[in-house]
Amino acid sequence: MSALIYFSKVEFQELKRYDFSVRSSILLDVVQRKLSYYVYKYERQMPAITGEKSYEIDGISYGSSQFGKPAKIIKTGKEDFSRRVIPDTNYIQKVAFSYGIQLSEEQMKNLLPYCNASEFEPYRNRKMSMYDEGYIGYRDEIRLRFTGVTDSYIPKMEWFMEYYYDEKHIWPSEKLYQYLVLKYLQGEKQLKGWEPAYGELSLLF
Repeated sequence: MSALIYFSKVEFQELKRYDFSVRSSILLDVVQRKLSYYVYKYERQMPAITGEKSYEIDGISYGSSQFGKPAKIIKTGKEDFSRRVIPDTNYIQKVAFSYGIQLSEEQMKNLLPYCNASEFEPYRNRKMSMYDEGYIGYRDEIRLRFTGVTDSYIPKMEWFMEYYYDEKHIWPSEKLYQYLVLKYLQGEKQLKGWEPAYGELSLLF
């Protein structure tokens, strides 16, 4: 029987497949008995370089147009702290929606059996495959990344949850994710339009 060593924190990040940016995250703080859910949006920095440029070919002017480019203005000792404009095409991550729950002692009592880190340990060096016994399908459009940490000797665990397995072969990370989504998030009125969907459009056979 596995020793009862529980995670102190667990996070599930939903990543977009086309660029692997974080679409949403579920964070469970076991010690503080808090469950948080965040949905993110990405905005490009507003143009810092603006002006007007003209078009000229063989000495003939063909008019001009306004331009604006995202950039940062920095000062460094290498440049004698003079102002320099550096192009910046990165997107800034912002929280579009957040939701949190303070879990009761009774709720934690029901949740803790899904958080026994010792039961997750055998999966540390495994990689999910469609050739595994019990495979029934894979997640489409998104990738799901699990991270779990404890306050004990067990090192941090982290892996991608690419595939679904039947009840006999389901991974403990999937059991925990399924429990959190179905119990506390999916169908919650305050999350209407933002909630994660379990088993809808994310399972492709």
